[in-house]
Amino acid sequence: MTTKKLSLEDLENNVPLPEILQAEWAKDQVLQLFADLAAGAQVQHVQLKTAATDATVPLAAAEAAFVADDAHAIQVRYVFEGEMWCDTIMPGNPTTKIIRNRVANDLT
Repeated sequence: MTTKKLSLEDLENNVPLPEILQAEWAKDQVLQLFADLAAGAQVQHVQLKTAATDATVPLAAAEAAFVADDAHAIQVRYVFEGEMWCDTIMPGNPTTKIIRNRVANDLT
């Protein structure tokens, strides 16, 4: 599976943009997302941003930072049912913003 960035030429040639979904979830819904990812997805990369760091971490470490209210943002790239996805989790109070997009495969 390969990915590439869209270029101006791609836009001029009407290459479709990736679908982007946005929602606001309660804490229990975000915790269910972590459980679903751990149980049913092939997690490729997890990036965690806190006040102290911006680093690649295991999914469990990102979940722990979310639970402890230490996470400023979490980005998870994963494969689910043969499709690559990217979820950006931005914790807030009382809800957490989730931005999800399907990562286009081989745009060449």
